[in-house]
Amino acid sequence: MGSITPAASLSTSKWKTTRYKLLPPGATLISRDISGVTQVNNGAVINDVGEQAAQTERLADKMLQQVFALLSRHDIVPNDVQEQMLTSHVRAMAHRSISGEPLPEVDASLFEEISEDSMMLAREVVAQFGNLPDEEAWLLSVHFEVAKDNL
Repeated sequence: MGSITPAASLSTSKWKTTRYKLLPPGATLISRDISGVTQVNNGAVINDVGEQAAQTERLADKMLQQVFALLSRHDIVPNDVQEQMLTSHVRAMAHRSISGEPLPEVDASLFEEISEDSMMLAREVVAQFGNLPDEEAWLLSVHFEVAKDNL
């Protein structure tokens, strides 16, 4: 009779079927926290998402330059708080673009009062990412609409 191998990937959710994935003989299971950080026996920390984080940072920096140049061309000047919120949003968009993480469902009716100009600018930014859904433009357009009120 063969030896029993440990089971990995046990789902404890009451809504999902419990699934077992048998490890090949001699394989070990390395646990990671939600951010991809691994703690190993010698106390060293390995970050498996380091390259993804670097890609996200580069994309965010590039897109932020483009966003603020676009706003400047349209004489839209966000105040300090609006700039901080817009920066945070664009960084989150870059993360979703690199990671493939989806947005939660967004209700289009919430954005009916956004001007066509703000929506057009937001769609231009989203198109530059190249892989984000139109719902991203809906959310981004709010930042542009609010900043336009500063004029």
